[in-house]
Amino acid sequence: MARRSGCGIPALFVLILLVIGGWSGYWWFLSNQIRNQLTATETRLEAAGWTIEHAEPEIAGYPFRFHLALDELTITGPSGHGLRTARLEAEANAYQLNHWVFVVPGTLDLARGSKGWVTVEGQALRASASDLLNRPPRIVVEFNQPRFAPTEGSQPFPIARAERLVVNLIPREGAENQAGLLFDLTGATPRSGGVLAEMSENRVFNLSAEAVLTNTQTLSGPTWRQALSTWSQGGGALTEVRLEATAGDDFARGQSANLTADANGRLQGSLEAHLKGGTAPLAGLARAPGVDPRAAAAVTLGAQLTSGFRGETNLTLNFTNGRTVIGPVSLGPAPRLF
Repeated sequence: MARRSGCGIPALFVLILLVIGGWSGYWWFLSNQIRNQLTATETRLEAAGWTIEHAEPEIAGYPFRFHLALDELTITGPSGHGLRTARLEAEANAYQLNHWVFVVPGTLDLARGSKGWVTVEGQALRASASDLLNRPPRIVVEFNQPRFAPTEGSQPFPIARAERLVVNLIPREGAENQAGLLFDLTGATPRSGGVLAEMSENRVFNLSAEAVLTNTQTLSGPTWRQALSTWSQGGGALTEVRLEATAGDDFARGQSANLTADANGRLQGSLEAHLKGGTAPLAGLARAPGVDPRAAAAVTLGAQLTSGFRGETNLTLNFTNGRTVIGPVSLGPAPRLF
């Protein structure tokens, strides 16, 4: 009987060692690429006026994942908007670096330009970004049970806390150069004495807004303002716009087929609004920044006369020449995108 050769087992071990060694080298190569790409991105943004500070990046996760951690992170844009946190963690599969998940394990401070900073803490503060080479990429932001508190010296924040806040920007399948935008705030408690408290009659409220962005291939630039300006000049528009705010059984809904932005970033177009349960939202507008209180009072009175104090009201808001106009009444500046 022929003797079986024993060289097969050592050969298998050698093969396993070669695979492990090759994958290890590849993992370390990718970790260096991540570090270099991070440095290159920061250099590009700083050249455009951004300020970025953080401790030395930590990269771990071998062998099948990449875990990136940035301590003492502060990012501030030219407009004064940005964020800071004691620690930001990001993770991706080693075989899918086009999809990252971000988590803030502690509190997150958000800069609001001249209004100062607001601290956000909650059960979960996370986001994800994928299809990073697309314009725009797929972005999902989710805050569970967030609580908002302005820092010392900052202006008040309109919301005290909420059950959930979600912001999505997702490219539409089968529709080239289009993306769906969603803002969804549920179980929100307004700041006592604020405009939203008056508009909701001090009740917990829900607020949602969704639209389709067209011509997203033009959405690019080193700052948010420049990106939106380029997008607007390139024919970008908000279509299929839907807005809804609810408090108890009362609601305010709005819809528009098409909204654009003028050269100053203010909305252009019209929005059909339907209010049920009273005119408190209109009355609250009188205290909103930039709104003419006498004009808001006139619109509120007109709505009360036509529908009663707790009835239903239909209004058309026209955004034209940088102003918000209802009928013959100019309320104030049109909402600004950038």
